[in-house]
Order: sequence, then C-alpha cells, then structure tokens
Amino acid sequence: MKFKFYFINSFLIGLLCIQTSCFSDQSESLNSDPILNDISNPMLGGELKLVEKEFYRSIFPYSIEESVGYKITSQIHNGLLRMNPKNLAIEPNIAKSWEINDEQTRYTFHLRDDVYFHDNSCFESSKSAKLTAHDVVFSMELICGEYYNSGYNLLMKNLIGAHDFYNNKCDSISGIRAIDDTTLVLELSEPAPTIIYLLASTKASIISKVAYDMYGRDLTTGCGPFLLHQINEDSTTITLHKNPNHFLTDDQGNSLPYLNSVSFKIIRDENSRTEMFLNKESMVLSEISENKVKNLFESYHKEFDDKVFIVDRKPVMATDCYEFNLSKKPFDNVNVRKAFAHAINKEKLIRNILDGQGTIGDKGIVPKVNILKNYNYDTIKGYGYDAELAKSYLARAGYPDGENFPEVVLELTFGNPLQEKVAIEVQNQLKNTLNISITIEEEKMSTLIDRAASGRSQMNHFTWLAEYPSPMDFLNVFYGGLENKDNASYSWPNTTRYRNNNYDKILEQALITSDKEERFKLYEKAESILMDDVPVIILWYPEVYNIRYGNIHNLFFNEMLHFDFSTTYLTK
Repeated sequence: MKFKFYFINSFLIGLLCIQTSCFSDQSESLNSDPILNDISNPMLGGELKLVEKEFYRSIFPYSIEESVGYKITSQIHNGLLRMNPKNLAIEPNIAKSWEINDEQTRYTFHLRDDVYFHDNSCFESSKSAKLTAHDVVFSMELICGEYYNSGYNLLMKNLIGAHDFYNNKCDSISGIRAIDDTTLVLELSEPAPTIIYLLASTKASIISKVAYDMYGRDLTTGCGPFLLHQINEDSTTITLHKNPNHFLTDDQGNSLPYLNSVSFKIIRDENSRTEMFLNKESMVLSEISENKVKNLFESYHKEFDDKVFIVDRKPVMATDCYEFNLSKKPFDNVNVRKAFAHAINKEKLIRNILDGQGTIGDKGIVPKVNILKNYNYDTIKGYGYDAELAKSYLARAGYPDGENFPEVVLELTFGNPLQEKVAIEVQNQLKNTLNISITIEEEKMSTLIDRAASGRSQMNHFTWLAEYPSPMDFLNVFYGGLENKDNASYSWPNTTRYRNNNYDKILEQALITSDKEERFKLYEKAESILMDDVPVIILWYPEVYNIRYGNIHNLFFNEMLHFDFSTTYLTK
C-alpha cells in the first residue's frame, strides 16, 4: 500500500542521556497490560482524543491511500480476519474459524452469526442488518472489480474467475461462493499464502450492498467497534462513538470497545499539536521529531519520570523515496535514473537536514524491520553516493556534464517543511554533481496522488507504509502483469509504470510458494532486479516517536502503525 506522509527517524545522540526508564520499548509493552486485569482504577468508557498532522483523502475502505484515513477507517470497519495490534499476528474476526485444503487452494471460512452493521437509515426501520456470507461475496467482487487498482492486482491473479470478472467477461467470480449465510468458500487456481494477510487488511473490509447502493464511496456504515458520529464542516474533526452492538467481548465478558468515543483533529502545525497535548486536548502526540522529544523531556522531566508521559519508539515498516515516472523523459532512460541515485549524498542529507534522524536507504524498497528478520537484506544492492559514477551514467544517457538535460519537476506534498528542505538539498546536490537543474513544486496530497496515478508526474516524494507484514506488500507495488499498458491510464499503486517480465514472473512464483524460506529467496531475487532497474531512489527508512499519557492502556505502536482501539482503555 502507498500512504503519503512523513516520518522523523532514528535517535539523536543527545537523547541517549535520557533515562531509559522513561521509554516504553515495544518488546516490553507486548506482554504488559492484560485487559482490565490487575490494573488499578480501570475505566469502562471515556474518550480517546487524538490529533493528526495529515488530512485524509477518504474513509471509504477501498479508497484509503494515506495513514490517517487508514487509522480512522480501521475503527469503523471489520474484515474476515484481523491483525493483532500487539504483534500483527493473524486472528479470527468476522470469520471465527477457517480450513485450508491440502493443496492450499480452497479456503473455507465459518462466519460468526452475531455480526451486525451499524444502525443506519439505509436498512429496514433504520436498524442494523446482520452480516452474512453474501455480504462477503459482494465486497470481494467490488474489490476485484471497480476497486481492482487499489493494490489487489496479485490477489486477482490466482482467485478463480477474478480476472474475467474484472474484464467484464462474467457477472460473478466463480472462486467466491456463499454456501449459506455463515459459510464462505474461496478457491484459488494455485496457492497464495499471502492472501491471509490481505483478508486481514482494512482495505478488504466487509461492507453492506444495501449501504453501498445508497451511499457509494460516501459509505461510512461498517460493522467495526466504532461508528461515525460526526465530521465537522471542513473535515478537520472526526468523532467516532462506541458501537453498542459490536460482536467482540473480552475474556471477562465485557463488551468491546471499552471506550465511549474516539476523536480525531487535523492540525498541521507541530507546535500547535504539542500545546494541545500539554493542555490535555490530545492524549497522544504522534510521529514527532526526536528534537521535540528531547525538548519536552528537558521541560517536563518530572512528568516523564513519574510516567505521566510515556515515549514509545518504533522502527516502522515504511520507506521514504523519490519515485520516477518511467513512461516520461528523461526517466525512461535507466542511465539517468542511476545517475540520480548515485548523485544524492544521503548521509549528508540526513546529517544536515534531518539532524541525524534517519536510517540511510542503502538497500532496497523493503525496509529493515525486526518483523522481517528472516529477510536477507545483504543480497540487495543499493545506491551510495558516488559523484564520478553518477557523471558517467549521465554521459551514457546522452547528457555529458548535464548538457541539454530536459526540465524536471520534483513534486512534494504541500505544507511539509521537512520534505521541502530535503528537496532543496537534493536540488543543490544534483546541480553541484551533475550540473542539472530541477524545479520543486508542492501539491495537495490528493492532487499529488492523482497526478502520479494518472502518469502526469515526472518525479515525486512518497512514503510507503506497509498494509501487511510481508516483503510482497512493497514488491507488489511494481507488479506490471495486470497493468493497463496505456501509459495515460490510471495506475495505482504502480505509479512508476515499471514493467519487467522477469520481475513479474518471480513475484508470481513467490505468490504460489508455500515454504517461507523459499518465498523470501524469491522476494530477494525480485528486489535485486527491481533495484537494478531503479524505478525509485531509496532515501531513508523511518522510525517514529509518540508521546502518550500514562493512563492509556492497550494502545500499541507496531511496525505498521496499525491501530485497533477496540481494547484500548483509560485509567483514572
């Protein structure tokens, strides 16, 4: 999945002198806070107040393309399966159990019979409607049809009948069948182990046909733990209320969620977000810089010592990069792309612009995170700074010393000062090393996404955040086997319009490989091909910092920034 946002990364040296006890390492928090057990003064109810720095484009599950929209939408909707927010393990959800045949080509899901969509006027008597296997069939066909270009192209590859359905050759997908209201069968032409991850994603949420027929992409009615209560006029405040009919309970029989409500406010300015946190108008200060953490610690040392404030630090499964449009000059030439990749001094960029807050993107698109510890990053060739080699590649491309190099526009997200500073540094480096000039332009996130997906951009800055914990989630972005060959057509998530038949074949083989070790080797082989073709320049791998109030429990910061507030609770 592609999400557009910005992270600050790594540790400042100065932070190392801060007491370790003030920081809540994720490995420690995984085993802490059993649900309402042995916790003094637990509350059933209360409001979780959050402030976000990015606007969302959509909260319709099949259209979300950025992290804030994902965070909101994942509270409103549920899928067949879920990812545990503590460790990202796949768990039952709407499907209480499932079986896989010996060939790993047929999945039989057994659904709960107590799942209801939120009360809404689209249903009879404005009451909720029971979710059935027929709703799952409708949702999957919608994903594989109208919303195919949202990153599920490889899902279509092995789902029997999905490709013909997308091409309007049939009226339904033969590989998805509702046996009865609570039994669903999904059939594949070949094994696809990662399909389990996809079915646990928010972008595979189950929606009601009745609701979709009435609201279309404006649908906000789901079956998740929270329901949409209000969006203010300029969409900067979103309030969710507890779903009183949610199907999950804890091991003591308490209905979930514990919270009465969750509110989101969109505030771009970091200083304003900080003030709101200190004034308790927000309970979490999300994705902040290490400098901000250090400054707050110096001013509020006692609050950190007493665990009124708690810092969570987590490397995330995300990658910051510049991507090229390979269908447009000059980036249709691989030598130009390699020249750019070698001309950028990432170490200097991170040291001078990010104040050391980044892990250099010295490998490939798949980020270095603990959850992918079996992935052999050493097999992937990255691009380090080499001015002479960069000049050589540019000369091979026909532009010696930058002579007659065409105009290039680098597009950024509007209102992101750090992205702008990085771009200016890159602009200077390209001028000094290659004697070429690039223009920097800022666009609203929605405009940037549309321009990239429709092939109108030349070069842009994206942060890619994983939707499921597998290298495939990053590599699938560049799969071209089902892409429209017309470069003017909408293409998402493959906005680079990268196409390599050998790369596609290796990914297709990985898709059907059951053995994890062998599958990872195929991923590594595919990524090596990808990096040799350079559709992107890897800048850095992010790490995030969040400060939260100590009375918030079961709020987990995982590698994917996947949030599930259904078990979050407050103490007095």
